[in-house]
Amino acid sequence: MDRYFLPLSRLSFVSLVFVLGTAASLWSQEKSEISGWIRLGLEQFYEERESESFYAAKVQYELKLDKSLDVQIDLRGASTRHEIELREAYFTADLGTGLNLDFGQHKKRFGFEYQKSKENLRTLERTLIYRHLETFGFAGRELNFRYYRTVRADRRPSGYSLSLGYNEAHDLNLIARWQRLRTLGSFALALNGILQRDKMDNGAQMVGGFGVDLIRDADAHHVEFEAIVGQDPFQSEFERAFGGGKKIYFAGGKILYSHRFNISAAKAKAFEPVAVASLLVKNLDRAEVNTVGLLAGANYWFSPYARLSANADFLLTNSPGNTDERTLAGSNYILQMEVRW
Repeated sequence: MDRYFLPLSRLSFVSLVFVLGTAASLWSQEKSEISGWIRLGLEQFYEERESESFYAAKVQYELKLDKSLDVQIDLRGASTRHEIELREAYFTADLGTGLNLDFGQHKKRFGFEYQKSKENLRTLERTLIYRHLETFGFAGRELNFRYYRTVRADRRPSGYSLSLGYNEAHDLNLIARWQRLRTLGSFALALNGILQRDKMDNGAQMVGGFGVDLIRDADAHHVEFEAIVGQDPFQSEFERAFGGGKKIYFAGGKILYSHRFNISAAKAKAFEPVAVASLLVKNLDRAEVNTVGLLAGANYWFSPYARLSANADFLLTNSPGNTDERTLAGSNYILQMEVRW
């Protein structure tokens, strides 16, 4: 969401890059790291006659101050914005035995997809339910304080995360996640919860959400089952102001499957088709009014650092006035080349 990003002018960005580059050079190679990506592509929406080209870049600085403390700064720019954003800025403290502490501007980690950076997802954009969560702040980025325990297959099958966040709209939230590997056969099970205090014109309201995901991540294939339910803060506020004060609840979920076919013996080159089926119900009292999402895509890896991807995302939406007919409004196609370093 835009309100969580801190835009910088071009001059400020150049100055900041110079300062960070100078600072990084003062550390040894073992204590600093610069990573990122460049993306080039085409995107076309339903009923638009022409596709639009785009380009974007990310530069991430990670400075290790000592054995237990490091700082990360994430800078991004895109042709759609024509400005540079300071997307993330936070520090991580290693407390030992898998325990860590993060503080700063970074992800609100509600749900499976926000445990990862977008470049590590199988799809080019986050799926339908997460795009809905972003509209009212259940997902995105903000200033938060996060305490968590990581999982390791060989010694720590269970992990958890607890974060307290605050944003520029003066909303306060608490997010919790628990995960266990190999809970249902080879599937990892995770439970997610969020409780958020939203500021309104005439006071505040408490809203929340709950999610569950089952993930299987193997060398050859990847499977995701996910379901999320919660209270819509915008529609609930509208009902409180102009209706009978009824709370409005939404629900959604997805099934994702991808299979990786290695082309070279060293696994440097690979072809990975992806399929996603999604469902979003914005008001559970009118469950017959919904959006069905069907995505077909593929990733072709030229090397571990470069991939060519294509996603066709079909959104089939009906309306309260006519539940029998669906439109493709919002559907799009993306072709993208990404190079990482």
